[in-house]
This record gives sequence, structure tokens and C-alpha cells, in this order.
Amino acid sequence: MSRLANVLIAGSSGSRLDDLAASLSENGFQATRCTSATGLLEEARIGQPDLALIDLASADLEGMELAAQVVANPDFGGMPVVVFGADGSEEQFAQAVEAGIDDIFTEPATLDDLRPRLIPLLRLATMRRELTERLGLANRFGASVEPLPPLSAQSKLELLQIGRDLGEVEALKKTMGDQCAITTTPNAFTANLLLSSKPFFDACFLAIDEVGSAVSPEQAMDLCNQIRLSPRLYNMPVVLINPHEGGIDISTALQGGATRVLSRRAEDGELSSTLSILGRRQQSRWLIRQSMLNTKTPETTDPRTGAYTFEYMRAHLESLVAAARIRDKHLTLVFFSFPDAPGVKEQFGEAASEHLLKQLPQWINAMVRVEDMVAHYTGHDFCIALPDTPLEEALFVMNRIAGVLAYTDFALDEVYQPVSISVEYGIAEIEKGDTIDALIDRAHANLD
Repeated sequence: MSRLANVLIAGSSGSRLDDLAASLSENGFQATRCTSATGLLEEARIGQPDLALIDLASADLEGMELAAQVVANPDFGGMPVVVFGADGSEEQFAQAVEAGIDDIFTEPATLDDLRPRLIPLLRLATMRRELTERLGLANRFGASVEPLPPLSAQSKLELLQIGRDLGEVEALKKTMGDQCAITTTPNAFTANLLLSSKPFFDACFLAIDEVGSAVSPEQAMDLCNQIRLSPRLYNMPVVLINPHEGGIDISTALQGGATRVLSRRAEDGELSSTLSILGRRQQSRWLIRQSMLNTKTPETTDPRTGAYTFEYMRAHLESLVAAARIRDKHLTLVFFSFPDAPGVKEQFGEAASEHLLKQLPQWINAMVRVEDMVAHYTGHDFCIALPDTPLEEALFVMNRIAGVLAYTDFALDEVYQPVSISVEYGIAEIEKGDTIDALIDRAHANLD
């Protein structure tokens, strides 16, 4: 059975960490316990893990120092690092931000606490690995592509504060200084207008108050939902602040699209560290996205469609299949076919047909993740490789894409009527013993 992720757990807190490792293993993760810094560093070097969890409460382990070592080591491929068991002090929050740690927990970690916050980090790990592979492969194909630029610690975080300010802005200016630029807006309505017009925010935050606030719990959840439905904004971190005990239900808020719900006062440093960590993560995502797009060069891209060539994808599948075997991870391959597309040429001419051919991968790319590779296979057939993606998850996404494309009226050059086409797709997940050709053939044979 393929794993969701390979996770290292460093600490010496005995049964508590044993229970955490067991819970992870029972839920599709491969969890490896490390009782020393040396053990974790060695496992990180040879085991190709996806993420490291480090216990700050272990007395015989300098957890924060170890976490900083892992983050700073380029040989670990940007593996995300999470620390837990923090004491809640401003000093530890500041240390976590300075070290570039990807998340910090002030409570003992349980799977229920960790899972919703680990999933985005595992996706970030996939993005980083995918970029490394694509950059190397593009250079092998003769392209000249610059490596991912470092995320400058000096680049300001663009933050959006929504609704009534309960002291958060002053506290952030005090703790973050010129490391952030804060835009304020009075309510959820004006926030929507601002988010639709401003190109980029690294994170937004708002205080929830049931009495007299400009942002009620219902308005906050509606805003979260709108952000998650936006193709441009759906990754943007949203931090909600409960100014009193109770308030908005944390589980409901997280399920509804909030990234974090904080109940502590802004002055204790948790808000600034949360926004710093989440904002830097968002900046990192955008850098990776841009670098990924830079791998689309004349050497790697089909000129008719703008998608990657299948030759480039097939070479990339060599590394994806090898990684799926070694790391026992998911890999799903999808083919999309548009059987009505040849009729467009017969009815409307070659120019219209070529315009449709160029639009199809643009639509597909808009509905998949940046780490999912879309290539032109042949004719009006396209192939998509989805790394670290289980079959069930891929099926859900592909059904959505097929539905959107089947009900889309395409506007084509010099064609004065909407054009619609039928959609077929075939899908297959890597199986034990699969070769690249076997995976390709099985996915293509499943076209219907």
C-alpha cells in the first residue's frame, strides 16, 4: 500500500511520541522515530523523508537548534520542519521564525491537531521536489533555466487586516517592525473588493466578535469560503482571532477554510509568528510557481499547445516512477481526449481548430496544481502526471475538470458561435512492478 508521506519524529518523550508514531502509521504515514539529533540527521540524509517533526519538550534534545540545522541543510531538499511542545514564550516563537521553521505547536501533538496543518506542508514538499526535477530535466533538454532564487529574509510581508482592530496592528508593528506592510480595511465587503483588485497579499487576519464587530463569525466564514473558491486566492492564509473564550468553533472554522484560529492575545507573539511563518510559506509557493513556469521553454514545450512535450514528460516520468518505488508513494497518470475536436476543423477551419488546441491545456492547467504536469500527447489528447496523489483524489479532480470542459462554450477566432466538445479521460495509479510504459498504456487504455 502506498504511503501519504514519510515522516521523521525526533524526541525522547517515550510513550507520548510512540503513540503519535503509531497514529501516523495507522493513517497512511510511514513514521520513523529518532531519539537523537544524529539519528534524525542521518535519516534525513538517507531516507528521503517528506517532513520532520521535532519535540521541543524533550529534555535531552536541543529541539530548536536541531530544527534550524535541518532547515539550513541544502542536502535535505527543503524538507518542511515542524516543532511541537513549545512553551508559548515570545522567545521560542521568535526563534522559530528566525530559523525558518514551517510550523510550531504550543501543545503536545496529536494526529487530530497535526493532520490539517501537515497536509499543506506535504504539498509544499512535493512542489519543491517537483521543481528540482523539472529544473534539472529542462537543463538536460538544452534549456537554460535559473534555479529557484532564495526567499529573501528582508522581503516585506504584505498583510491585510480586516475589521475592527483589537490591538493586533500595533502589536505586529512592535514585534515585526519593517518586516511587514499592513493594509487595513473595515469589513468583509471592503476586503472582498480589495482582494479582487490588489495583485497579492501574503496573508490576512481578522478578529471575530459576536457583539458589535465589523466582522461576525458568519461573515468571517463567508469570506473564507470565497477565498478558497478563488483560483487566484485559494492558497492565501487566513488567520482568525477569537478575542474571548468560546467565540467561533475552531473545527468548524478550519473546515470552512480558515488556516488558523488563535485564541491568545496578539501581544504574546503568537500572532506575529503565525503570520510570519504562513506569509513566508505563501511567498515560497509563489516563487516555486514562477520557477516552475520558467521551465516551459522552446526546448520543453509543444509550440502548438503551450503544454509540455510528451518527450519531456516521459523523461520526467522516469524520476517520478523511481521516486514512487523508492519512497513507496502515490503516482497517478491521466489522459484527456476530446473526440469531437477534429470536427471543429472540418466545420470552422484550421485556425479555429488550432485555437481550440491551444485553449484546452490552458483550461486544464487552471484546474490542476502547479506540481501536476500537463503534456500534449498526440492530436487532441493530453496527459497529466499527478505526483504524490492517490487514485481517489485524482478521480475527484478529473471528474470536476471533465465536467467543466464538457459544459464550456469555447470562443474561437473567427467563429461567431460558441463551440462545445465532449470529453473522455482515462486514469491509472502506479502499481508494484510497473514500468513507465505499463503505467502509460494502462492509463491510455482506460479512456472512455
